[in-house]
Amino acid sequence: MDIKSSLQQLGLRERQISIYLALLQMGEAMVQDLSAKTKIKRTTVYSILDTLVQKGLATFIDKGFHRFYYAENPKKVLVYFKDQKENLVNQEKKFSEILPELAGLYNVNATKPKIRFYEGVEGLKQIYEETLLLKSNEEMLAYGQAELIHKILGDEWVENYLVRRHKARIFQRAIVEDSELGREHQKNDKEENRETILVPKEIFPFVNEINIFANKLSIVSFKEQMGVIIESADVAKTQRAIFELAWLGAKGLNK
Repeated sequence: MDIKSSLQQLGLRERQISIYLALLQMGEAMVQDLSAKTKIKRTTVYSILDTLVQKGLATFIDKGFHRFYYAENPKKVLVYFKDQKENLVNQEKKFSEILPELAGLYNVNATKPKIRFYEGVEGLKQIYEETLLLKSNEEMLAYGQAELIHKILGDEWVENYLVRRHKARIFQRAIVEDSELGREHQKNDKEENRETILVPKEIFPFVNEINIFANKLSIVSFKEQMGVIIESADVAKTQRAIFELAWLGAKGLNK
């Protein structure tokens, strides 16, 4: 097995691997250096470096007005993974101990509709993380546009989310604004476990994204960086019926 395949099994994606290997070879580098070497745009490099730092694979130091990044010693990374494994085992054990009590508290109000509000970029990411709780082969339905989610949540995070959704075998049907990024998403439908219908944004200017999954409805406003999850079987059922009507109309429009 080659080094890239091994790093992929550690949870790194192709562009993360490219940046990490470039750092190992260069010793130290600024963002623009890494962008030039790997041909990855700067904004994405920033996001990738943040991820590598969080994973313990890289670090940085500020010198004057410039920030220099370094790859951590691979031997130190091995220690980091061992520590992470031990922490996960301990966390799982502690959570298992209180799980019966938590489940009992949750079931008290399980049948009551719930509304949860989220703010900021991290809040919006939490909304999308909740969609990954769907069971394998369950379906989620979506209205939206591709450009804003990439702009606000970042290319790296969005691509990571799509990979995880695919691995979880969660299928999506989406009605999306026709745009360059929308067409790119549609082109990747098969590998991302999705079916997309594009509609003209001049007629249907989607500003928010709406997702319907299980007994939940999420509404996300990227520009305002706020969102809501409504957990109600009746609301989800009605919204699912409205989506099916829109789906038929969108198919007819494309014909």
